[in-house]
Amino acid sequence: MGWDPCMCCCYTSSSDTFPIPKQSKLKWQIFSYKQLAKATNYFDQGRVLDRKGFATIYYGKLKNGREIAVQTFNEDKCNILKQFINENIILNYMPHKNLVTIYGCATYQKEFLLVHEYMSNGTLAAHIDGQISERKTTLTWLNRLDIAIDIANALDYLHYHGIVHRNVKSNNIFLDIDFCAKLANLHQSKKLDVEATRDTRDLIGTAGYIDPELVSKGLLGVKNDVYSFGVVLCELVSSKLGKYYIQNEEETLGSLLCTKVENKTLVELLDPRLGFQSDIKINKMMTDMAELAFWCLQCPQNLRPDMEQVLEALNGIKQGRYEINPIKAFKTFHHAELERATNHFDTFLGQGGFGKVYYGKLQDGREVAIKRFHEETDKTVGQFMKEIDILSHLHHQNLVLLYGCSSRHSNKHMLVYEYIANGTLSQHLHGSSSSKLSWLTRLNIAIETSKALVYLHDSGIIHRDIKGSNILLDDNFTVKVADFGLSRFLPEYVTHVSTLPVGTQAYIDPDYFETGRVSEKSDVYSFGVILFELISSKPASLMQGTERVTLAQFAMSKILNKELDSLVCRSLSISFSPNLVETITAVAELAFQCVQCPKELRPTMKQVLETLEGISKGTWGFNQIT
Repeated sequence: MGWDPCMCCCYTSSSDTFPIPKQSKLKWQIFSYKQLAKATNYFDQGRVLDRKGFATIYYGKLKNGREIAVQTFNEDKCNILKQFINENIILNYMPHKNLVTIYGCATYQKEFLLVHEYMSNGTLAAHIDGQISERKTTLTWLNRLDIAIDIANALDYLHYHGIVHRNVKSNNIFLDIDFCAKLANLHQSKKLDVEATRDTRDLIGTAGYIDPELVSKGLLGVKNDVYSFGVVLCELVSSKLGKYYIQNEEETLGSLLCTKVENKTLVELLDPRLGFQSDIKINKMMTDMAELAFWCLQCPQNLRPDMEQVLEALNGIKQGRYEINPIKAFKTFHHAELERATNHFDTFLGQGGFGKVYYGKLQDGREVAIKRFHEETDKTVGQFMKEIDILSHLHHQNLVLLYGCSSRHSNKHMLVYEYIANGTLSQHLHGSSSSKLSWLTRLNIAIETSKALVYLHDSGIIHRDIKGSNILLDDNFTVKVADFGLSRFLPEYVTHVSTLPVGTQAYIDPDYFETGRVSEKSDVYSFGVILFELISSKPASLMQGTERVTLAQFAMSKILNKELDSLVCRSLSISFSPNLVETITAVAELAFQCVQCPKELRPTMKQVLETLEGISKGTWGFNQIT
């Protein structure tokens, strides 16, 4: 992202001569130099956390007890200022749990000071390099796998918004007290235009991590970060830093790993202290991560996965269902193979409008859910083809993964999905376990479902059947949106398509039902009903006296009559606190907006997601919607 002068105004005094971004546009705090001097014990050298070529980072503690890291820039002020503003614009508009948060800034005699959150466990590089040994902290294999997943999450998020980090390395990966990883130093990040890749002569990066195709061909794109992340994966499995292998171009850590994989001598590079020699599971996970790293390091760039695929693969490694390439892994299964996997379809899981679903286990050990369509009619074959067309091209961590299908020429049409063991959202909300779902779990389910819908809408797809029984939950209560048999592609530059209303009655958008015009706002309405279910644990259709009403109608009347407390699930009200009341109220207000008629009054799913993430962080507002 280049520096945009229009984002700044001139903030000057006798000692301050550089522009500071407008408070009205960006949300960080302007600190006084005196505040930061006191916080760092007047920049005591004993509090230096790190020194970089252009900056020194100090540990500090504010009056309110908040621990901070203060970055002071010491040369090339104009250029660093541009980078400084660049990072703040990105982080203020794109907050993410795996990006280091910036709290604010200060100026003093042409010096700039940037205030970050303090990450008490230092950098990943320091842990790999053994510099943390005096603190008696070690990174177990599972720590390392979680760190890889955290950073893949951050990069997937950046890439989704068209931002290339350009300097992914273990020195820019920080760990908090619980070893959660956050990516830092977005000073030199670049926002791409329409093109996914473009030519550049501006070579940003670090030797040992930088993409060879960026160096040799000047190809700037998200795949540069994928290469650098591949080197980080190498570091995690080998406990060797990329910087140690820079003597010549052939001896980078990445090229060393590729040679080991090709020669089938990978074991020579794996760190034996991580336990792979005595634990088969760790051995498999470390080998799989090394193979994933090998895939990330491929040249040319188009042979590499994108970060979404990398994230999916890492989650698969953690769950024991790793695929080297989620796209190429789509398989056509023989009918006899699926019969064996299901023991002749003897374990019934559930039934939908077009087929029954059975549990199965493939020969490679993967647990699967197999949807077998009721009848071989033009309509069912159409649904079969539609789900294949949609899910074989879409890959997102919150969409159920389609492993493959029976032959399209078979007289028995079947789809093979990943098996999600923890049932549906409806089962958890309306069954005996509803009281066990905490508010934070419910809020996270809402956020992850909205992420899936944003991804679908950005891909030009309307789900058309968003409901609790189509939101699956794994053992960690991670959301997997399922059932795309009723989905529709929305052509570019078209706001809606006309079609016969389909879906589940209590979730159907009234505008769509009356006009037959389905749009992305139809999914927004259905999602609003989901939000009301999460707040109340009530079903989407319920009795009010002798009359059956939808949950949307019931909830809206309660909100309008200022009776929200009678809507909230009892299990949540038991643990009421001011903060809990505030966040539940905010989600209820958002749900109210989602079910507004006419549909033009509703927010988009992107606005819904931004608001939910803001509610989760305590920084929400509805001005972007209303």
